[in-house]
Amino acid sequence: MVGFHINSFNPQTLVVLETAFDEAWPTLKSIGNTTVKPNELARCVLRLAMEGERNPARLHDDALKQVIPAAAWREPD
Repeated sequence: MVGFHINSFNPQTLVVLETAFDEAWPTLKSIGNTTVKPNELARCVLRLAMEGERNPARLHDDALKQVIPAAAWREPD
């Protein structure tokens, strides 16, 4: 991927990344997203992981915050 340094993730981290993406993508679809592509979301998840994030819920939330406004996908309080 262009712009990413060579990094490797252990198998457990890859499961976390996959989980975060697999939960975030349907969230985007459920709000009617037609502009964000899967690879854009994946890049956000990877970027956050390269910065050290390993919590799947935070990866999910923060990736979505980066690709769409938070108000568009968060459940009302």
